[in-house]
Amino acid sequence: MLEIKREVIKMGNDYVILIQNENGHIGSVVTAYPCIRNGHETCSYNVINTLGHKDDEVAIRYASRICKKTRQVVTCICGIHYDDITKNQIREVLDYIEKDIDELEKEVSHNL
Repeated sequence: MLEIKREVIKMGNDYVILIQNENGHIGSVVTAYPCIRNGHETCSYNVINTLGHKDDEVAIRYASRICKKTRQVVTCICGIHYDDITKNQIREVLDYIEKDIDELEKEVSHNL
C-alpha cells in the first residue's frame, strides 16, 4: 500500500489541506473559491505547479470538492512522489484519494 498523509488546517472559515507521502514536497498549490456560474453554485480555482510536477491532479480534487462542500476558500498544497511509479500504483493512489476526500467531506460537514 502506498502511504499518503493528509493534514487539514482551519484558518477562520477557510481550509488549508496538506497532502504528502514520505517523499513529500511542494509540487502544486491549488486554491478554490466558491462562486456562482450560470445560476449554479460551483467553484473556480487557481493552480501553481512546480516545474515538472503533476500534483495538481490530486490538489484540484481536494480543493474543489471541499470548496463546494463548505462554500469556503480552500487551498491544497500537494507533493506526492514515488520513484518509478507504475500505472497500477497511480490507480491505487487515485482510488485512495477519492476515498479520503469522501471521508474529509464527512469531517468538514460536522463543522458546518
